[in-house]
Amino acid sequence: MKRRGGYTLIELVLMLMLLILVASVVFTLAGAGSRTYLSMTAKQVQTGDLRIELSYLDVQIRKNDVKDAWSIRPDPFEGHPALVVEQDFEGRTCLTWIYVREGYLCELFVDESTVITDSMGSRIAPVDRMTLDVQDEGSLVVTLFRQEPDRSVISQSRAISMRAGGVRQ
Repeated sequence: MKRRGGYTLIELVLMLMLLILVASVVFTLAGAGSRTYLSMTAKQVQTGDLRIELSYLDVQIRKNDVKDAWSIRPDPFEGHPALVVEQDFEGRTCLTWIYVREGYLCELFVDESTVITDSMGSRIAPVDRMTLDVQDEGSLVVTLFRQEPDRSVISQSRAISMRAGGVRQ
């Protein structure tokens, strides 16, 4: 090959191929790094949401920690476990239902004699499933589960001590 301006054609081709190889490696690493970052961020958001929901349940239980007020019952829609608190307001018994419906933790406050429909509840936060386990008369373990599409299931639990007598089943 003939030299033109100090470089041969083959050297130029090899340098361009090397440059293309380095650029493709850099872009591949950047893509893998961003996917990993997005995955970790999504999991942290889910974990944070579950902590907030557990704190909400903790506050509700402690706010209404009265003897024989709390019970675990099947929810009125799908039969999954739900937390129910009974309260007396001006001689009427009112119920506060805390349950999971259509991927959300929901709360429903109604008079005991009211016919319940699914549009009456308020959505609190996204949750896929809730388990309620009574450890002894004064302790309730609440476990919340959440899964986004193409992600693993994450869960968080909290043991809540009830000072006024626990939960009826």
